[in-house]
Amino acid sequence: MPVTNVTVKKRLVLLLLITCIAYSALILRLAWLQLLKGEELQKKALHQWTKEIPVEPKRGTIYDRKGRELAISASVDTVIAYPPEIENPEAAAEALSKILDMDEETILELITKERASVYLKRKIDSEKSKEIRKLGIKGIGFTEESKRYYPDRNLAAHVLGFVGIDSQGLAGIEYYYDKYLRGYPGRIVSETDALSRELPFGAQHFVPPKDGLNLVLTIDKTIQHFAERELEKAMNRHRAKKGTVLVMDPRTGEILALVNKPDFDPNNYNDYPEESWKNIAISDVYEPGSTFKVITASAALEEKVVTPSTRYYDKGYTIVSGVRIGCWRHGGHGSQTFTQVVQNSCNPGFVDVAMKLGKEKFVNYINAFGFGQTSGIDFPGEGKGIFNPEKIGPVELATLSFGQGISVTPLQLLTAMSAIANDGKLMQPYIAKQLVDDNGNIIHEFKPRVVRYVISESTSKEMIQILESVVTNGTGGNAYLEGYRVAGKTGTAEKYIDGKYVSSFIGFAPADDPQVAILVILDEPQGIYYGGQTAAPVFRQVMLDTLRYLGVTPQKQEDESDKIKVPNVINLYIQEACSVLIKKGLEYNIKGTGLIVAEQFPAPGTIVARGETVELLLIEGKTDKSPAVVPDLTGKTIREAGEILDIVGLKIQAVGNGLAIDQEPKPGTKAELNTTVKVYFQQRN
Repeated sequence: MPVTNVTVKKRLVLLLLITCIAYSALILRLAWLQLLKGEELQKKALHQWTKEIPVEPKRGTIYDRKGRELAISASVDTVIAYPPEIENPEAAAEALSKILDMDEETILELITKERASVYLKRKIDSEKSKEIRKLGIKGIGFTEESKRYYPDRNLAAHVLGFVGIDSQGLAGIEYYYDKYLRGYPGRIVSETDALSRELPFGAQHFVPPKDGLNLVLTIDKTIQHFAERELEKAMNRHRAKKGTVLVMDPRTGEILALVNKPDFDPNNYNDYPEESWKNIAISDVYEPGSTFKVITASAALEEKVVTPSTRYYDKGYTIVSGVRIGCWRHGGHGSQTFTQVVQNSCNPGFVDVAMKLGKEKFVNYINAFGFGQTSGIDFPGEGKGIFNPEKIGPVELATLSFGQGISVTPLQLLTAMSAIANDGKLMQPYIAKQLVDDNGNIIHEFKPRVVRYVISESTSKEMIQILESVVTNGTGGNAYLEGYRVAGKTGTAEKYIDGKYVSSFIGFAPADDPQVAILVILDEPQGIYYGGQTAAPVFRQVMLDTLRYLGVTPQKQEDESDKIKVPNVINLYIQEACSVLIKKGLEYNIKGTGLIVAEQFPAPGTIVARGETVELLLIEGKTDKSPAVVPDLTGKTIREAGEILDIVGLKIQAVGNGLAIDQEPKPGTKAELNTTVKVYFQQRN
């Protein structure tokens, strides 16, 4: 049957229509690929015919306030394998395993992966890098990375922190300022064939990394060394569990030194327990004990519920809501001024002050001084402390007055003390001073910031005078510095663990122009645990070295002819004690009955005027005070020496006959109860 023209035309139209539809679909598909998916496909294609080697930026250097290096970065090699280019994987794995100290099977698995490149080992030392280069294995290359070093090892470890394998900050200042220190990575881009092998004449493109900024801290490397050295000595001497020393400029809030023990070496931080990484000066909390009395006293003076000369009678205890709160001194301190209440660290006196202040006002001052809240320091993991005003009743208010029932961080306490030294201005503490580039240009400078005024300037001056008297005439005698006026307060807080204590001392100098504030804390010292005996000597030495280093000239001493340092007559026969005091030009007043001096006031080492009266408290039977102070037995008979040692809780081992000429341990040594004292006797002609 012949095909008509109409049929042909219809077929042609249909063919044309199908062709148009097909071409339209292809055009739309091409438009979709080019316009909508073009950028994505271009990236995929680029990835297929190129390979990238990352180039790590150099991490910024961390300096102390005087430009001395604390953390630096150095260039090291990282070994990279290009699996498609390796001709004999088994031989390569065997040779590399011996140099890289890696398992041969692990290396073989890595270099046979279907990938363009893989890391074999990162940041190796130069000797290993030279050995691998000598092998000349095709498909094994290197990229330059940056490795962090801390040249002073443990020095300021808790301030600096540490970084990870990718040079990312993981702790401390390294973590807090990571985005400024880290910089931006670069890369090397080269063309490859279908098997990811680099083309011999392919194009290469280098995008340089942008190095990180350098960071200047407020920390002074020399002062940091003073603090670390003295804390280490005290930790060993008193066998303390932990310890902290914080040094601050009270005028600005700058942290000059921050030490925690035990510490770690940030070069090898993984070799230390994670607990040792924690910056306890900023994150941990503890009951401050008597050091918190400076807050109570400041609030009372500011609210004018007391004056420095207000008199108070301490009978040895006070009763609040049926609860007896005792004084550390048996029998109390009797009649004393408020200044003496602070000097003597008299608990009943502070309870009376807190009751006069009232809960609302006292809580307001505690909040104003920054407790129960973070200070805003530029450091990760800062603690808030524990302070809940809603749970404060009459008894809690009483114990709060002498630092029980509240937990603070060491940083909070030193910041508050610095406010008292700084005319009542509470400063925000900070550690970073400047961000600078490699040319020394200052990119950003961190400046002091006043948070608020907590007390008036006049109250600040009154408190400074009172705290200075604590050092010259009170419990802080071991912090006394000849030629410098020192203000401070001791603290001994009993932990909830029976028989465990936290001893501390906080203060500043020179009292007439405060430039340095220091807090020393010893956690669970063994044997003697009073803050005035354990922490104050650390404070004294760190403060002395720091003031000399800063060029603070000691003041010329006034005529000291009428000034006397109170001798230690504790554990002496009463007749001997009186004789020693008379020879020193001091009067005495005896309380109690017995043969031996159990306590004395003012404390040994206190500077007093000639003719001052020293109060002596006697005991009849044995004392249970531990550790006991070994008495001087020179010139005593065996019977007398035995009686004296028995009273203070020690035993005697007599060698020879006659009168005592020598002894072990030596007089003044601290000894546990029931320790045997070896006494040597000799007949005299």
